[in-house]
Amino acid sequence: MTHRHTRSLTIAAAVAGIAALTLTGCVDAEVAETGTSAGASGLPADLVAAAVDKAASIADGEDLEGTTVSLVGTWGGEERERFLSTLAPFEEATGVTIDFTGNEDYETLQQTSLAAGTPIDVVAAGNLGTVNEYAGSDAIDLNELIGEDVIADNYAPGFIDSTTVDGGNYGLWTMVDNYMIWYDPSVYEGPAPEDLTWDDLTAYTDSLAGSGTAAWCMGLSAGANTGWPGSYFVFNLMLKEFGPDLLTGLADGTHAWDSDEVRASFARFGEVVADDQTVLGGPDAVLTTDPGAVGAGMYTDPQQCALEHWGTYTASIILGGDPSLEPGTDLDFMEMPSITPEYAGANGYGGTVFTAFADRPEVAAFMEYMASVESSDLIASTGNWIGANANIDAEAFPNSILAGVSEQLLTGSDQLVPFPIASTPSAVTAAFYTTVAEFVQDPASLDQNLAAVDAAVAAN
Repeated sequence: MTHRHTRSLTIAAAVAGIAALTLTGCVDAEVAETGTSAGASGLPADLVAAAVDKAASIADGEDLEGTTVSLVGTWGGEERERFLSTLAPFEEATGVTIDFTGNEDYETLQQTSLAAGTPIDVVAAGNLGTVNEYAGSDAIDLNELIGEDVIADNYAPGFIDSTTVDGGNYGLWTMVDNYMIWYDPSVYEGPAPEDLTWDDLTAYTDSLAGSGTAAWCMGLSAGANTGWPGSYFVFNLMLKEFGPDLLTGLADGTHAWDSDEVRASFARFGEVVADDQTVLGGPDAVLTTDPGAVGAGMYTDPQQCALEHWGTYTASIILGGDPSLEPGTDLDFMEMPSITPEYAGANGYGGTVFTAFADRPEVAAFMEYMASVESSDLIASTGNWIGANANIDAEAFPNSILAGVSEQLLTGSDQLVPFPIASTPSAVTAAFYTTVAEFVQDPASLDQNLAAVDAAVAAN
C-alpha cells in the first residue's frame, strides 16, 4: 500500500464537536437562539448582488418595509450565522425582517404557537414530519402561495413529489444531504469509482484484511441516538439492491420493517461491521466512537482505515479539520455502489424543508426567495450545505467536491427518494437507531428489534 508523509493531524479534535451538530441541528433543545441576520459578509459579492436583485424582483414594487416573518429552525452557533447571512440580501431588498429562533424542539414550539392562535410563519424542519402533520390543515399550499410554476421551475420531480399531499405542495427543500463513500485518492488502490458495483468494492475491502488497515472508518456513538449514522448505510444498501419503492414503503408504513429485504441489507451491513479487520477498532469501538472523529483514520501513516460512509457535510468537516488537505487530491467521494443495476442511479436524501403557516405577502415573498436559484447559490457558497435548487451553479461551491456531490444528487440521479426517517414518527426513528446499534453489538438481536420497529409503526 502507498503511504504519504505523516501529517500533523487536527481533524479528530476539530470535528468531534462539529459531528455532534449534524445530528442535533446545532442548537441544544433547551437553549433557543433568536435574532435577525447580521449581513451577508463573507459570501461572494456577485452572488449576494444577484440575490438582492432576485428578492427585489419578487417584491416587484410591493411595499413590504417594516414587516416581519417569524422563522424557526435548528441552526445554532456558526451554522446559524452562516444560514442567516444567506437571508440578508432578502432583508436588504425588501425591508422585511426575518425573526429567527433556533430551537431543536421546533415541533413543540409550533404546536404551542398554533394552540395559542399565533403560529410561527415558517418552520424549517429537519424532516418531512411538519409537511405530513399539517398538510391540508394549518400549513399553506405553496402551489397557491408562490405558484406551481415557480416550484416546477426550481425543483427536481423527486423533491416536489415528496412534499405534495392530495395535490397541494406544503414544503420547499432548501438544504439537502446525501450519503456516500469518502476516501483519500492519494493512497486509494481500489477499483475505479465509476460504474462501481458492491461486489467490486467488497473484493477490495476483503483484500485489506491483514494489511493493518481496516476497510471502514465508522463511529456510531451519539448518546440516545447511537446508531444513526449506520442507519443511512443500511438505507443505502436497501436502495441500491431493492430500489426506491422499498424506502417509500418503509416510510409510509405499507412495507414491514421485519421483512426479507430489510434483513438482506442488514446481512450486508453485518459483513462491514464484522470485526476489527473490516471496521476500525471492531464493533465495540464503533459503538463508542463519535462519527466525526473517525475520518482522521484515513490520514495516518499507515492508514488506520480506508473508507468512510457518511453525509454531504463530511467534506467541510475533514477539510476544515486539516487545511493542508486538498479537495480532489486528498479527499474525494464515490456514490454508493450498485447492487442491482437498475438502481445504480437511485439516490436517497434528507435535509431541511421549509413549510409556511401564513399567507401574508411578506411570507409569500420569503418562500419564493427560498425557492430561487439565487438563494440556493448562496447556501452552496457557505460550504455547509447542498442547495436543493435544480438550477444551482456549480461555481457557487467553495470546492470541487461539493460541486460534485450536488451534481450527483441533483442532476445525476434518475430516481430520488427521501430516506425513510425523513418521514417516520420519532418513535419509529428511535427504534430503528436502536436496531442498528444493537445489531452491531449482537446480530442475533435483529429479530426482536425489527419487530419492535413494526410495533412502533403500528402505535403511531
